[in-house]
Amino acid sequence: MNSNLKNLIENVVKSTVDTNENIDAAYLAAAIEKELHEQVTLTSLRSKLEVLFEYEKNYLELIKSYKEEIKFASTIQEDIRKERAKFFAKTLKEASNTLSDSQVESTVASSWLKELVESYTQSLDLSSVLIEEHSMDMVGKIREEAKAHKMQLEKVAHHAGEK
Repeated sequence: MNSNLKNLIENVVKSTVDTNENIDAAYLAAAIEKELHEQVTLTSLRSKLEVLFEYEKNYLELIKSYKEEIKFASTIQEDIRKERAKFFAKTLKEASNTLSDSQVESTVASSWLKELVESYTQSLDLSSVLIEEHSMDMVGKIREEAKAHKMQLEKVAHHAGEK
């Protein structure tokens, strides 16, 4: 606590305590100073906790408001994974069997299957990148909104602390 406040407390205690009483003015002043310091610290902590609570509450509200977009991005990512698995488990096998049944020369069939795998993999990879970028943009947007709200809360708390 600053020395001006400490001196003020000591002067107030000295002026209110009768010198004939067995009360140690310095001890009483220190006790008052300690209690005041604890109250100020508690008020400051309470204010910071309120800002943090409101920030977290707002963050959850933002996530709720973007719930559909989050579900959409998650569903697309899941669909891409399923599509990739299906391609390698079923589609590629069917294409290979069709080429074999059509009696396409094995080197031609192999080359064609290789190009099919590369093309399809690139397409799925591009889709994954696009949805990942969209997801990251959405997370960034949520964080920016939450940060802006937190700054507003901190300003309000700061101004309330000045009063």
